[in-house]
Amino acid sequence: MPDKITKFVNALDAKTRKRLKERLKSLRENPLARSQDVKKLKGWGKNTYRLRMGDIRIIYRLNDSKVAIIDIDFRGNVY
Repeated sequence: MPDKITKFVNALDAKTRKRLKERLKSLRENPLARSQDVKKLKGWGKNTYRLRMGDIRIIYRLNDSKVAIIDIDFRGNVY
């Protein structure tokens, strides 16, 4: 993961960090699950999606069923 994402994740409190890790794990298993509040993003390129976790947004791209995390940040900072 890029340094920016690592810094952001490390700055989170332990409870939120644990929730985030669980969401990332489930994202890897089913990257397009509607139950996870996943939406396709317009203007971000092909196969780019966002996963909402409260005020945190996870932006990722699907490449041949592999998930590539592009950014993780608070809603106001990521778009």
